[in-house]
Amino acid sequence: MKAKEFLKGKDLSMHSQTSRIFSCSNYGLKEFNIAELNVLKAEIILCKILGAKELIFHLKQEKLTKKEKEIFKEVLKFAKKNKIELIYESNGYFIGETCLDILKEFPKLGYNLDLGHLNTAIENKTLGLSLDKFISLIKNRVVYIHAHNNRGKDTHESLDKGTLDWQYVLNMLNLSKIKKIILEVRIPKDIAKTKKLLENYLKKK
Repeated sequence: MKAKEFLKGKDLSMHSQTSRIFSCSNYGLKEFNIAELNVLKAEIILCKILGAKELIFHLKQEKLTKKEKEIFKEVLKFAKKNKIELIYESNGYFIGETCLDILKEFPKLGYNLDLGHLNTAIENKTLGLSLDKFISLIKNRVVYIHAHNNRGKDTHESLDKGTLDWQYVLNMLNLSKIKKIILEVRIPKDIAKTKKLLENYLKKK
């Protein structure tokens, strides 16, 4: 409640502290999936208490099973009931086909495009399709952006320190749909640099 008072009036969102939901199945520990989903539900309630509007989360690397999809639909209903928007973010080194399957299965789910994760998927050839094709398929679902860059490993460098042509990617997006661009850069001076680069880019739009 002290945090709520301190954060009053801020445009808040949260990032889930769950890891990759349903990944526990890979280790034969399906019971932990339920525990993790309960943590996600608790975070939804916490968002409601604090006044945060959106909650970003990750799913397992592989496609969800039919049963897992049905279970997750109930979580989405729970979020909607509490007026919290869940936003899906792909993992580092993510598989493009998995991402597209999730967005197809849950057509009202917003997507957080993590530029660094996108670059690791490109550099490590897990994206599975061309960059232009991937962006064309997801651009109308992107509501958040995590801004950072790298050279194939998820190192969270400033936008100018990496192999992703981030301006080329942003040029392909529908920026009118973007609610937030969140800087995910590790070093303070690089945070300032990334902020400036984005400001200069957006001024031209």
